[in-house]
Order: sequence, then structure tokens, then C-alpha cells
Amino acid sequence: MENIYIASAVILNDCNELLLVRKKRSSFFQLAGGKIKKDETELETLVREIREETGFIISAGAFSFLGTHTTKAVNEENTLVHGSIYTVRLENGTEPVAANEIEEFAWITKDNYKEYTWARLAEEFVLPWWLELKT
Repeated sequence: MENIYIASAVILNDCNELLLVRKKRSSFFQLAGGKIKKDETELETLVREIREETGFIISAGAFSFLGTHTTKAVNEENTLVHGSIYTVRLENGTEPVAANEIEEFAWITKDNYKEYTWARLAEEFVLPWWLELKT
């Protein structure tokens, strides 16, 4: 079994809507973020990946650590993904711009979250936590 190590962000707006991304050639919606390069910290990875995927420029100090989770990757066979997950809040009206491998964005609400196919890391770790947030 292969292993990949990622840093991902739970990006929320003022209404606690959760931003998920869908990569090209994938049907799964997942957290923004990506693989940690060997010369990067988790926060450096987040800053770089969030900028590359969404156009958002967010300083490392804006992120808060939420936790870690390991599960089977959805886009790579025979691979475990080890995720370090952080949260960040954006002002309402802040909209992402699709870049790099991102095909689509979705602001997830308590009314529409069942309409999306979630990647395992987001579904197993983030979804239960997010559902408990007050809107």
C-alpha cells in the first residue's frame, strides 16, 4: 500500500458553508489542499495549494489546526492518504477561481450536502464535525 501525506483546509464562510473542490477526471468533492512537498511544512503546503487551486491568498497564521485522519484515497488505487486538516474562515462574497487541476467548486450547505459525492477524508473526518457547527 502506498502512502501520501497531505495538508487540507476546511474553508468556511460566515454562514458556515463549506467549500469543496472537484478535480478534473474525478467525481469526488474534497477539501482544498494537496500533497506536502519534502521541503515544505504543512502550513506552507496549505498556503501554496489554496492559492494554486482557488486563487485565495491566505496567510499561514489564519489557519487553525483541526486534526489528522488516515483513510483510503479515492483517486489513487492501493493508497492511504494521511491528512492534516486545518480550518480557515473567509468573508461572505469571497469566491474561488478554478485553477490547475480543479474542475468545479461547491459551497456546501446543510440543505445540499447529501447531493455531492464526498472524498473519504472529508466525509469521514470533516462532515461529522461540520454538521455540528451552528449556522
